[in-house]
Amino acid sequence: MEQDQAAHGDDKSLVSTRAMDIALALFFIALGAIVIFDSVRIGNSWGDMGPESGYFPFYIGCLLIFGAVLIIVSAMMPGNKAVGDSSFVTRGQIKSVIKVYIPTVLYVFLMSYIGLYAAAALYIIGFMMVNGGYSFVRTLPYAIIVPACIFVMFEVWFLVPLPKGPIEAALGL
Repeated sequence: MEQDQAAHGDDKSLVSTRAMDIALALFFIALGAIVIFDSVRIGNSWGDMGPESGYFPFYIGCLLIFGAVLIIVSAMMPGNKAVGDSSFVTRGQIKSVIKVYIPTVLYVFLMSYIGLYAAAALYIIGFMMVNGGYSFVRTLPYAIIVPACIFVMFEVWFLVPLPKGPIEAALGL
């Protein structure tokens, strides 16, 4: 019975498609305004030698704002069933996204402190164990082989150094 309630709770919409359309359109209006402002600052007219640096970006900013306004008008129209109040994302869907997002953010954060290879190994172990449900013994080969392959490919074959941490320094890599 509790599982049924949890399943129904996961199906509950967090935000509507209409709200997301409007939020994204407002973002594009702000972006377009920044582009227009900077284009005016550096010059957006036609000079003696042709268009100034901000000429084309100015019109791109105008197009961004125009398109965003059209999206807002479309989203606000009462009869628009394509947008409507349909669910943009449910709780269950956002949980799936967070289960991928948080380990990725941790991976990027750890990369600065322990290096790419050690962070990749921890990322693979954590991701496989938490999201895949695999045991530590089954994840360990992948956590060793994948970073080793990345090392050989980039450092040995392509001669491209990647961020290293204290483990690589201790190994003399």
